[in-house]
Amino acid sequence: MPITHNPVLVIVSACIAIASSYLALETANRLMASQKSNQRFWLVGGAIAMGTGIWSMHFVAMLAFSIPLYVTYDLPIVLLSLLLAILASLQALFVVSRPSVSTSTLLGGSVSMGIGIAMMHYSGMAAMRMPATVGYNSGLFALSILVAVVVSLAALTLSVIFRDEKFSRRFGLKSLVACVMGGAILSMHYTGMSAASFTHQPEIVVALSGIDNAWLAAIVCTFTLLVLGAMGAMLYGEAGSIRFD
Repeated sequence: MPITHNPVLVIVSACIAIASSYLALETANRLMASQKSNQRFWLVGGAIAMGTGIWSMHFVAMLAFSIPLYVTYDLPIVLLSLLLAILASLQALFVVSRPSVSTSTLLGGSVSMGIGIAMMHYSGMAAMRMPATVGYNSGLFALSILVAVVVSLAALTLSVIFRDEKFSRRFGLKSLVACVMGGAILSMHYTGMSAASFTHQPEIVVALSGIDNAWLAAIVCTFTLLVLGAMGAMLYGEAGSIRFD
């Protein structure tokens, strides 16, 4: 069955991944700079913003995916995938908020975060309702989980590095790193998508939802912009100078 992607939504999902990665770097820095009494606020708020960004990138990229069949989504499972993304982000920020982070902590945290992201991705896939069944290539399925773990390790390591004061105000350098992190997150998504195959089953009846992918993508993007915008406003509300180099 032929598979195509909407290039506009692919680009939007990439931008969301990069913006979420940048906010993750900023949140890691704020966690270290804040007083202990405020760390819980930044931990929970950062997890919600970062998790929403990762989930939204995934979901918009899913909406960019197109097969010649009607596809809708099961809302409770979609919300479960959002919760999994937030929990994975919470665990990641908890790791980088420690005063000192050992190699074993980074490795353990990356495995936990990677599995959480993979669960988010595949629960999102399970939310698809269409007159077709989904199968997975076992090799690519395993590779996608490995990519998720490696991406998580890179993200955690970079977050630990960039919480240091000498890096924390370098906007240009952090933007470059956020682009790398965003691209890595996308690589996990598309590895997971390439593992999937779809077999048309005309006997499966799917109820019409009344919302097409374009409108659903607009709703998700608006929600994400509100969450990321609110987090950005809190991060920079007390910000001093930022070095653009």
